[in-house]
Amino acid sequence: MRLLSMLFAAAAAALLSTAASASDQTIQAKLTLTGINNSNISAAFTTTDAFDTVHSCSAGSGSSCTASNKYGSPPKNVGNILCMPSNLAYSITNACQTLLTSGSGQDCKGNPIRGYCGSNANVTASCAWRTNNNTNTTAWNWNLSFANGLVTVDCSNSNYQGYTP
Repeated sequence: MRLLSMLFAAAAAALLSTAASASDQTIQAKLTLTGINNSNISAAFTTTDAFDTVHSCSAGSGSSCTASNKYGSPPKNVGNILCMPSNLAYSITNACQTLLTSGSGQDCKGNPIRGYCGSNANVTASCAWRTNNNTNTTAWNWNLSFANGLVTVDCSNSNYQGYTP
């Protein structure tokens, strides 16, 4: 019985070590600030994988940051969010708004990170987005610029198939 337990443990360890590295995909949330310096602005994401946590970054006193994590077995369903102070005046570009609302009328899989910002303002996609089935880096990009008392929020992404139906 002890030998069987040891063999099972060894097989499980071998399976886990190869599964996570054989086909890793890096998922990122990138934040770029232009003309604004606010450490209370952050970008975050999480997947719908069991036991995944939120991965986030704040530019701090700098102008950019990247939250990043590697995952085995793509594709993944990902929720992305931007958190900002609630008193910050902002507008969202048309291109970003189109991306954020894509799939919202199509009974899509809801964004799993919606409540992350708490009482802060947030900009988030209506749906979770599905990564492509490859090992290329997948990124959601948040670009914020400040002019005339208003923050303009733009967003884009790369290596996503689209929203998750």
